Amino acid sequence: MGKTLKVNAADVIIAGLSALAGLGALLQLPVWAIFIGWAWYIALGSKKSAIWEAGITAVMAAVLALSAIALTDALQPFMQPLAASMAAVFVAILLLMIFMKLPVFTSSLVAFNSFSCIFAGYYLQAFPVQESYLVSLLTAFVWITGANVLGLVLGYVNASLIAWVQGAWKSSPETASE
Repeated sequence: MGKTLKVNAADVIIAGLSALAGLGALLQLPVWAIFIGWAWYIALGSKKSAIWEAGITAVMAAVLALSAIALTDALQPFMQPLAASMAAVFVAILLLMIFMKLPVFTSSLVAFNSFSCIFAGYYLQAFPVQESYLVSLLTAFVWITGANVLGLVLGYVNASLIAWVQGAWKSSPETASE
């Protein structure tokens, strides 16, 4: 026969924290970016160091993505919009590939996801758009990359709660004899 489909504490914790992540919408955070950060935490082994490792890589890639957006805008008076975007992305991704050779940037998954999150979030206006172009770029960085990093923290909280509940369950007198 197949597996028994029993709901356990981990299922409830993940569902509850997922629902709570939706509160990010109250701050106009792109909730999808929170879940991407959470997935990074899991993909990097669900270890506390993943917050720093992924966070620093996400920041670097986000800065490069915003630089590509600004370079695209700067090049558009001189070339077709698609050509401007392609040239800017070429430069930014070349820099990303070079930076990924440094030991501080440990995850290509995070780097490319973060880069993509900024592009998607910026052009979807998944942040409080400002009147000033530069302030909008900065706000996009803070909201989108901040949501990614919040997801990393949420992944840590999730793993910690599950470990705590499972540890408490194993040490309770009722389950000790099982």
